[in-house]
Order: sequence, then C-alpha cells, then structure tokens
Amino acid sequence: MSLGRWEKESLDRPIASAGQLLVEGRVPEMFFREMVAAYGVAGQVEVRTFGDVSKDTLQTYLGLFCQKAAFRERVQRLGIIRDAEAKSASDALASVRSAIEGFNGENPSYALPVPSHLGVATGGQEARPQVSVFVLPDCSRAGMLETLCLEAVAETELASSTPVLPCVDEFFACLRRQGRRPNNDFKARMAGYLLAADVMDPQLGRAAQASGVIPWDAKAFQPLRAFIRGIAGAA
Repeated sequence: MSLGRWEKESLDRPIASAGQLLVEGRVPEMFFREMVAAYGVAGQVEVRTFGDVSKDTLQTYLGLFCQKAAFRERVQRLGIIRDAEAKSASDALASVRSAIEGFNGENPSYALPVPSHLGVATGGQEARPQVSVFVLPDCSRAGMLETLCLEAVAETELASSTPVLPCVDEFFACLRRQGRRPNNDFKARMAGYLLAADVMDPQLGRAAQASGVIPWDAKAFQPLRAFIRGIAGAA
C-alpha cells in the first residue's frame, strides 16, 4: 500500500525528539502541532500524519517509520491519535491494535507494545518505546476532533456576552427547514463557527494557527492535554 503526499512528507522529516505523535490526516497534523506548541512541549513532541483511519494505512506507516535507525535510537514514547467517528472508541482502539499487531507480525525484531487500554502507556522496556492511543473526542464516545473543539468553544461561550454558536445553529436550522442538511454535522457546525470568527479557511488546521480562535485552556481539552504531556515525558 502506498502513502500519500503528506504522509510521505511527514515520514521524511528527521526524527529528533523522544516523543512522537502520529495523527489521522493532514488537518489534524496541523492542529496538533499548534496544540503541542500551546502546551509548551513543541521541543519534546513531533507530530506526523499517518493518513486515514484504515488499519492498513497505519500499519504501512508504522512499517516505514518504526524501522528507521533514528526511531530505534531516539524514540521513547509513541502516541497515536485518531477519531472514533460514528463507531465506539473501543472499535477504534481495536483497529489501532490490529495495525500494531500486523506490524509486529511482519517485523518481530522491532515489535511494538500493543496497548490494551485507551490513554494508558504500554511498554517502555527492553529498548522498546512506550505506546499509547487516544481516540477522539474523549476515549469513550463516538465523534471526532471537531466534536471536542465544539465542546471547548461552547464551554468558553458560556462566559461570553456575545456568543456565536447560537447564530451558527440558527443558520443550520434555517437550512434544515429548506430540506438541506450537511453530511457531517460536527464538521459543518465547527466550520460555521470558524467563519463567524473570521477564519476564512474554515478547517481546524488553519484555525489553530489563528490567535485566540481555539480555546486551548478549556476543560474539555484536559484529558487530551494530559495525554500529549505524557508523550512529551512531562506528565
């Protein structure tokens, strides 16, 4: 299975940090780079995209990434983040486990620990890195990165005298009355909020680069923040 452009670029970047974070897709890669910087661990965690959520894509990426000499020499903590989407978090974990097990079967000399629980690091002995998995939005529910970001935004809007989300919801309610509905409510609602916040490229990677748009200190992000700090070795 071949990798796409962004996966190849992320694979080709030098491995300099002990903490490595693999995420699902180019937009999350951009988003999590900004999150890592916002939490003060940019020098300790490098973010890379492994591609889409399929088991085969992740297994292919692991097969190329984890056999690099620099990976074996430097990496102590490997985190994997993906969306639950419409399924349960346990289904997403099973897919990640299957990808790691497939990699291990093909590369027994470089076998990775296989996490059995979400958000909990596994391994870290016998020159093997710790491996941990976080399934968005919160390691328990169906959903995605946009789900979590909307919850963080809604949290901060409780204290705002000029909340924007009610206006966004009114817009989509109007569309529903006209028989129109987006394919993904979470992505559409988040895009609506970002446009209202004057982010002209309404995807999360670009939004994360804009000052003050993503409320990094929101309580909704706390479990994810703890996970990332764990990858950094700063938990």
